[in-house]
Amino acid sequence: MHPRFVALCVALSFAWLAPASAVAERLLSISPGGGNRPPDALLRTIDSANGSTVPGASVTITLAGRTVLGGTGLARHPQSGIVYALLKIQGSSFRRLVELDEHTGVATDIGDTGHRFAGIAFASNGTLYAIEGDGGGVPEALFTLNTSDASSALFQQLSAGSDGETIAFDPDDGRLYHGSGIGTPNHVNGEKFEKIDLSSHAVTNIPLSGFDYEELSALTYSGGGFFAGDVGSAAVDMPRFFRITAQGAVTLLGNMDHVSKGLVVAAPPPLVPAMPLPMGIALALGLALAARVNNRARAQLRHRDSRLLAVSRANHLRERRSHRPPSRPVHESTLDS
Repeated sequence: MHPRFVALCVALSFAWLAPASAVAERLLSISPGGGNRPPDALLRTIDSANGSTVPGASVTITLAGRTVLGGTGLARHPQSGIVYALLKIQGSSFRRLVELDEHTGVATDIGDTGHRFAGIAFASNGTLYAIEGDGGGVPEALFTLNTSDASSALFQQLSAGSDGETIAFDPDDGRLYHGSGIGTPNHVNGEKFEKIDLSSHAVTNIPLSGFDYEELSALTYSGGGFFAGDVGSAAVDMPRFFRITAQGAVTLLGNMDHVSKGLVVAAPPPLVPAMPLPMGIALALGLALAARVNNRARAQLRHRDSRLLAVSRANHLRERRSHRPPSRPVHESTLDS
């Protein structure tokens, strides 16, 4: 079998493995809603380059038998890839833990947490951690949260900052990062950033530098650092989107059209078939057969042309011989002279 034929079959047979398009990394974002805010049950997809909402990519979060007002946390399980969310439900002051289909927005209920958790994050071993909001029963306390029934257990009391609580896990150093506070960076009652050793419970303060955000509302790890959002400020009246390194350097990336209360890296775009597999094989075979037939036809044409050329040359030679003038007679006088 000709190598070109094999290559063509392989290329077209596996055309279905090609992704639909190459896009920059995207994040999922959930917004709180409820309270003084209008309900906001959207699960948005945002561009990690600037925090803008991707047009047409948002889905509405639904939970059977309940009205979703918004959410206060997102986290993806490091082994299963399932997205978990904390939802605010009409008629309840506590957060419900759910599994969330990021493509449809359909939530599967796990249970009532009995707490006003403000954020969640998975460690590499699959343990889910939750941080209690400042308005909760145990403010600024870190809990472990059971993904089977939403039950929780106190893990550690924290005390950094004032308003605004959010957490994210860094798999590179194995530490849980905690952002808290509003106002002056690095002030005891202002904005604080710290990391927690989950084995020893030791807490290490991380000095903030660079862009001065307002009140940290969402945090997630990606590619050597954290993406984060705040609640905005009176000066711009827009929530901001920024990058924070593990050393506390903050870089503004853009403005957001909503307050994010949970961020998580979106799943990569699914592999979209460029063409069905049987069609790819059929087309490959068809093209190969057509090429073979074409090559044979060309060979036959070359053979026919060669024969025609030979016949033409023979006829031309015969014609030249038939029109050759008769030889001049030889006279005897010439011979004798």
